[in-house]
Amino acid sequence: MSAAMFRSVATFITGCLCMADYKILHLRYASEGYTSDTYKAERKVVHQRCADRLLGLCRLNTGIYCKAGQHVASLTYVVPPEYTNTLSVLQDRAPFKSMKEVEQVFREEFGQHPLDLFREFEPVPMAAASLAQVHRAVTMDGRLAAVKVQYNNVSRLFKSDMWTMQTLSDMVGFLFPEFELGWIVTEFKDNLTSEFDFTNEAKNGEATKERFKNRSDFYVPEIYWDLSSKKILTMEFIDGVKVNDLEGLKKLGVSPKWVRTTLLEVFAEMMYQHGVVHCDPHAGNILITKDQFTGKSQFVLLDHGLYRTLDETFRFNYCQLWRALILNDQDLLNLSSGNIGIPETYIGFIPLIFIQRPANSSQKIGEGMTVEQRQEVRSSLKNVTMAEVFEFLEVLPRDMLLVFRTINLTRGIHQQLGGENVERFHINALFATKGVWSETRQEELDRREKRERRRYDRLNGRFGYLASWWYGSQDDMDENSSAATRAYGKQLGLGPRNRWYLFGDSPTFVRSLGYLWDTFSMRWRLWVGEGLLKVWLWWAGKDVAKAIG
Repeated sequence: MSAAMFRSVATFITGCLCMADYKILHLRYASEGYTSDTYKAERKVVHQRCADRLLGLCRLNTGIYCKAGQHVASLTYVVPPEYTNTLSVLQDRAPFKSMKEVEQVFREEFGQHPLDLFREFEPVPMAAASLAQVHRAVTMDGRLAAVKVQYNNVSRLFKSDMWTMQTLSDMVGFLFPEFELGWIVTEFKDNLTSEFDFTNEAKNGEATKERFKNRSDFYVPEIYWDLSSKKILTMEFIDGVKVNDLEGLKKLGVSPKWVRTTLLEVFAEMMYQHGVVHCDPHAGNILITKDQFTGKSQFVLLDHGLYRTLDETFRFNYCQLWRALILNDQDLLNLSSGNIGIPETYIGFIPLIFIQRPANSSQKIGEGMTVEQRQEVRSSLKNVTMAEVFEFLEVLPRDMLLVFRTINLTRGIHQQLGGENVERFHINALFATKGVWSETRQEELDRREKRERRRYDRLNGRFGYLASWWYGSQDDMDENSSAATRAYGKQLGLGPRNRWYLFGDSPTFVRSLGYLWDTFSMRWRLWVGEGLLKVWLWWAGKDVAKAIG
């Protein structure tokens, strides 16, 4: 039996067992309904049994299946906790491949053995992921390197694996109409395709490093291009501590508060200002180290295979959505959600997803919901079916889905480091405000092109012959300028901010004032306003909840 057929058979057997489990459960409780405590307890048992089966399947088939398991584990708002908790072990415990397979990949890519290219190459990998494993090595000129080698059969089995997953999702949709999974498989396939070419990952890493070049505490390892290819990526070796390793951070002398603050700031800047987002920020992809020259703490970001360039309209309205949540502005929430593409019937879910409180709540930002609010939310969600949940996810823009994934992963790390919600809300609010008022990529490109035109005009006015010799004709100048700015935009995405601004990366004085006012409003709302207002209302003997609400 071929490898592809074996994997497909194992997948269909596992899928059929899980579907039969759920079908039997539904038939058993069809007469008495699906709201009883007995049914819910029994459903948890079935969830766990099926999650264990899927974990076994991922470990058996490895490769893309481990990647799919990791993806499911990150969907904490959608998938039951039995699945997310069980499959989360795939983040760190992917199986290794033999050195013989590694040598085969090197011969296919470079026509040479690893030791023909490196002075030293450790045969036992230091880490393994779903698509590749990483070996420690020393280059011929003595540089310590991390060599990421793609598994030899992953790309070959890609088509058959995706066909199997698509067929199985169609079967699930036929037997359980409320579970429409086809769009998830399509999205997973689209995201995965770009990850097979490691040159894309290298370019993403370099572009991210350039966008954050003004942050001395952020670092991306240097790429060794002469030792890299589509299936092999060689980069600078970083000896760091895993981002959520509290004991390791203590030994390194790095404060968890600094780590969690930097984590939130980096990914907030990506989402709200750059519009280019690293979509796989699990703990294994982030290291903390000390700069060997300055001794200062550094945030090291790895694995740049999965990125999303956000649509500019989405980025702007996503910033506005966060402002609406923090300011409790229902009109702005409705407007920004509608512009993003969220149907009106689902807008009520947004505050629950992002800040864990219902819309128009009188609770202070960061406070948990009251008992009454929890009961109200449970009551409102009681009649929401899984079909409606999947419909909600299906109608969301694809940008929003990957943003959800990034938010979930960073929030989990933030909580492990002892962070509180109010800190997370505060940082997101401030960067969302910056994103509203800062210079966009198109504005930056237009500004650069205008600067080139002004330079040409000045030269042409004073030294017409020299300007023509340097730039060519006016048509040539227009073409060269546009090409240069397009190349710049393609390389950097949204940012970096390479010029001096008044406040908040705002390109004009008026927008700087807008940024300052919004920032003041956010800080007042988050830190001062609600607290002082509640004290005053309490002192005056008024109904605090009614007055604020």
